[in-house]
Amino acid sequence: MVHDLKIENIYLGELISGKKKAEIRVNDRKYAVGDILLFRRPKDNFQFKVTHIHEGLGMKENYVVLSVKRKSV
Repeated sequence: MVHDLKIENIYLGELISGKKKAEIRVNDRKYAVGDILLFRRPKDNFQFKVTHIHEGLGMKENYVVLSVKRKSV
């Protein structure tokens, strides 16, 4: 499944550079390993594949940590 999401430019830049490897989100979309996170900027789209999901231990209820890897386009 592809999730079209919003993100602040500073955080998107860190994902693109590889400095940031995970995204914390409310799990209102029922994320699953293999899903694609799509972030848009004017003239550019960036896709990241969910490689692991952490929930529960240490996380606020209904929040998840999505480990991601940038997809080549």
